Amino acid sequence: MGEDLYAITNSKFTGNETNKDWDQILEKLKSLNLEKTLKVENDELIRMKGQWSYSFNIDPEFSFLVDFDGPYQFNPLIYSNIGVISTNLNYSILYHAHKLGSFDEYRKRLYSIVQVFGGTEVIFLAYENCDQLSHILEDMALQNVPYEEIKEKMILEFGNPLTDYSKLDSDKLNFDNITEFILDDFRDLKTLLTDKN
Repeated sequence: MGEDLYAITNSKFTGNETNKDWDQILEKLKSLNLEKTLKVENDELIRMKGQWSYSFNIDPEFSFLVDFDGPYQFNPLIYSNIGVISTNLNYSILYHAHKLGSFDEYRKRLYSIVQVFGGTEVIFLAYENCDQLSHILEDMALQNVPYEEIKEKMILEFGNPLTDYSKLDSDKLNFDNITEFILDDFRDLKTLLTDKN
């Protein structure tokens, strides 16, 4: 589906991780107790079944690629230089997010996954039908280009990132000519966690 929302994150792995390391990450994901995605079956909405799992993608182009999958809203792909998280939302949701209370919960779930992989922030990209953002996803992020390199390139092309969803204007969203990029450093969530401790 075009304009699917993806998040890239600044996770880093060495490639020397063992199965035990990946199993520990898998257990951390399971401990998040995320709500399973709904699907339509026989004209009824039902929760998908299953649990997190992972597999290694053996591809000589990459030092490694670990694919985490489950019946959830997020599916992380972990490369050595970057984490790429596909979601079940459309990119345009970001332009309405400040009006949706449910998006705050979505961000909390995304942040909890990002933390499991050692990341601290995300940049949102779109899959297909979105000129620059699709190019960055397909030709850079999914090719294991380091997160910081992508971030620097985007700052050069778009200027500083938007970090406040309320500044996004849905009337100006044009997938053929995106003129900004969105970075979420989860500062508000980090502050909440610090205040609780």
